[in-house]
Amino acid sequence: MELKSFFDFTKLPTKIFIVISFVTGFFIFSTETLLKKFRFDKLEEYGAYIGIVFLFSTCLIILNLIIWIYNKIDFNIKLKKFKAEIKQTIKDLDHQEQSVIREFFIKGQSSISMPINDDVISGLLDKKILKMNRQINGSTVGYGMTFPLSIDNYVNKIITFEDINFIQNPSEQQKQYILNNRPSWVRDSWRY
Repeated sequence: MELKSFFDFTKLPTKIFIVISFVTGFFIFSTETLLKKFRFDKLEEYGAYIGIVFLFSTCLIILNLIIWIYNKIDFNIKLKKFKAEIKQTIKDLDHQEQSVIREFFIKGQSSISMPINDDVISGLLDKKILKMNRQINGSTVGYGMTFPLSIDNYVNKIITFEDINFIQNPSEQQKQYILNNRPSWVRDSWRY
């Protein structure tokens, strides 16, 4: 073990510094009678060291609190921005992308095997609209270029039928339009 890593205070948990701060604060701010009750009256000769440790640990706690608040605010800002981008991406889907998403509703499935070498599907993966399933130890399992994909959880919550031009009770003409505008890989799979 390196000596440098032994003295790296930034790697210690904040809980340790909170305990140290409370204990040293107890020594500093307690009355003499209370210190005598706990038999800590003999530690007065270490008062300067205890004060330094108290200041150091309290400063680290405050610094960690500031960093935690900053990270929390930064995360929430990034999450809001990401959600706004996803909402806009859904609104900007072209007809081919809409037809791919529509397949989940037509088939009534949450996961469909799709060819990831298809330009539209790879674009939806890049846009974080679709996600790959079947991950084993960080590796994705598929067959050839066909992988099981599903709609991202957040996208699935906010997407509407209007976003993908899906009509729940279509007329015969609308059914024919939907069948004619299904992705090419769906029509190719009908041959088998």
